[in-house]
Amino acid sequence: MPFAARFALALALSLVAAGAAQQAIMAGEHGPQSALPPLAAGVVLISLLFALVMWWRRTARAVDWTAAALLAVMLTFGVVIYVLGVNSVSPGVGGNIGYGVALILDFYFLAPAAVAVPIHWLMLRTRPIVPTC
Repeated sequence: MPFAARFALALALSLVAAGAAQQAIMAGEHGPQSALPPLAAGVVLISLLFALVMWWRRTARAVDWTAAALLAVMLTFGVVIYVLGVNSVSPGVGGNIGYGVALILDFYFLAPAAVAVPIHWLMLRTRPIVPTC
């Protein structure tokens, strides 16, 4: 399969998987479909990062390092946002707004977007099969 086809398939599978994960997490919420466009933008950014790395260095090792670094950055960002949200809780009206925003970012956007990274890693790190005729 050519690289462009593998990349398009990775993007499509990532969008479907991340959207399904987000909608499963948001099952009891009101209007969860409005959260799909920001998630799709995040998945497209992840795809663009992988495309840039594959354009720069077309090796499986580059894809491995990109996936590992991206997951590490996403995990670090999620933990930092969560800690900041927990530390912003205060008594009174609106005292848990920062905590609520942290939970929304972590569970509704960051965790589903992280599903795209292993999909891209699996689709792009394999060598293309050259047909023998």
